[in-house]
Amino acid sequence: MLLVFCAGVLIGAVLHNNRHYFDRGSKTLQSSASEWMLDFRRWTARRHELRWVMVDVNKGLQGDAHFIQLKNGETMLIDTGYRQPATETLIPFLEKERVAHINRVFISHGHKDHYGGLEEIVNAGITIGEIFFNLPDKDACDAEIPWGCDYTDLIRIRNLLTGKGIQIRPVKDGEKFSLGEQGTLKILYAFDGKNTPVGKTDINDSSLVMMMEHSGHRILFAGDLNQKLGKYVSERVSNIKADILKVPHHGTEGLAPNAFFAAVNAQFALVPSPAGLWCSERSARPRSWFQDNKVPVFVNGFSGNVTVIIDEGNMEILEEKEPTRPLCSAS
Repeated sequence: MLLVFCAGVLIGAVLHNNRHYFDRGSKTLQSSASEWMLDFRRWTARRHELRWVMVDVNKGLQGDAHFIQLKNGETMLIDTGYRQPATETLIPFLEKERVAHINRVFISHGHKDHYGGLEEIVNAGITIGEIFFNLPDKDACDAEIPWGCDYTDLIRIRNLLTGKGIQIRPVKDGEKFSLGEQGTLKILYAFDGKNTPVGKTDINDSSLVMMMEHSGHRILFAGDLNQKLGKYVSERVSNIKADILKVPHHGTEGLAPNAFFAAVNAQFALVPSPAGLWCSERSARPRSWFQDNKVPVFVNGFSGNVTVIIDEGNMEILEEKEPTRPLCSAS
C-alpha cells in the first residue's frame, strides 16, 4: 500500500505541470499540485467517460485530426490530416493507443488536410466501421483548381474505400450520434456549398459544424467554417454556445468572423495549427480576439497533442508539452 501511495504522489507531481482543470463555477483554467490523487485515480483507470485528443498532425503543414474514445471502448475520428502527417503522427498515435478499429470517422469537408489520412489508416490495417462524409460537388471542387479541392482524388479515395467494403455515408443537419448515456454528437449544420442561405460558397463553408455534448459540457467542432456562413450562423442561431471551440480554418483568415467567436462564447480555444502559422499575420485577428477576451488558447504547434478529458462531470485539459505563455504576441 505504501508503494502505491508513493507512486500516486510521484505521478501527480509529474503530470501536474501540463494538467489544467476546468472550474465550472469560476469558469477558469487551473493547475494544482493538490490534484495528484485525482491524477493517480485517473491514471490507474482503464478508460475515461470521454477523452478527446487533438492529435498534432501539424508538422509543417496545417491539418485536423481529432480522436475520441468513450468508456465503453468505442472510438471516433473527426478528420485525419494530410496523408504524410497522418503516416508520421496519427498512425503511430493510434498504434500506441492500441486502436485496431474505429467505429466512426467524420470528415468535415473535402480538403486533403482533413481527409488525406484516410488511405493511410486503412493501409495500416486499422478497420473502420462507418465514414460520414458529404462529398462536394464537382463544379465547386473544380473552382478551386489548382490550390484547393481535388475531385479526382476524392473519387479515388471513395473507390478505394468502397472496394474494401467501407461505405461513405452523407449526413444532414440535425442527425445525432450517441456518446453513451451522457453524451451526443449532433450535426448542427451541413451546408452543401450550393443550396445555402447565402448562395454558393467555397468548400470550407461546406464544413460539418458539430456539437459534442457530454455531462453538461459542450464542445463545438467548426471544421474550416469561413466568413460567409460563419457570419450567417453567428447572427441567426443560438445553439452554438460552447465551453470549448475547435477553432475553424486553423485560426487563419478568412475563418469565421469575430461575431462567431462572441456567439460561441467559449471558455477555451483549441487550434490545430503549426506554431509559425498561429504567430503569423494570417492568424492575427483570432489571436488578438482571444487574447483581448482572455480566452486561453491551446495550439498543436506549441503543446503537441492536446487532450480533453471528461469524468464524473469534471473536465480537464492536458498538454503533451508545456509551452511558455503567451504563445506569441498579438498584432
